[in-house]
Amino acid sequence: MKQGCGGLLPLVTVALVVLLSACQPAPAPTPGASAHPPTTTPTPDQARCARLAQRGFTPCPPTAAQLKLPPTTIKNATNGAVSDTTAQQWGRAFQLTEAYYRWALQANARDALTKGALSDASTQAVANLFASDLMDLDDAKQAGGTLAYDPPAIPITQLVIVPASLQDAIRRQGLAPAAYGVAVRFTGPTRRSIRMPNGAERTVIVRDATFQADGLVWGELRVDPDLGAIWYEHGSYGCQDSVRSVCAL
Repeated sequence: MKQGCGGLLPLVTVALVVLLSACQPAPAPTPGASAHPPTTTPTPDQARCARLAQRGFTPCPPTAAQLKLPPTTIKNATNGAVSDTTAQQWGRAFQLTEAYYRWALQANARDALTKGALSDASTQAVANLFASDLMDLDDAKQAGGTLAYDPPAIPITQLVIVPASLQDAIRRQGLAPAAYGVAVRFTGPTRRSIRMPNGAERTVIVRDATFQADGLVWGELRVDPDLGAIWYEHGSYGCQDSVRSVCAL
């Protein structure tokens, strides 16, 4: 998710197995043996990487168990609408989505943000969630470099109810609403830059330790066979104006 400060917040290279033939001539097949080698079945990791490559994850990302989740304190602010256990589960799902998002930026895996793996793939949702991220990735590629990203801290992740009035506003913007969201606080320092092959860097944005931005990311828990239990994002707003009371941060 784009960490901005106000308004709308936008929250594989497949491992190739090269088979080298031996230098010795192949022995003649024994009588009755098949002249065709047996079909090789990909290992589970190879199959996962191949599936994720089709969804824009290039190179192959770590598994959910291998990813380092951004530390946060998860709170339940639904006034009993969901249990504390569920709130913790959904909060951790957001952490996992955020970890994959950060991986995608650092790996410059642009398509991982646009093909519907972590969020709705509609034009409106992609623009709402990732517009500035995609622009930064495109600028880095056009300049002949790569995007470098030092992400902010996330001290608070709070599960909240998205009221019907806000869901109506979401629909009017062409986005899919959801009954629940996570209100998230981002704090600095954080930095983005374009890193050139010769080591030179061009700053895109830099925020010091005083930086703070609050956002609401509505969505739902989704168990993805290749990514794990993620918070599937439908959209995000900054915690301003009428959204402030929903975030309650």
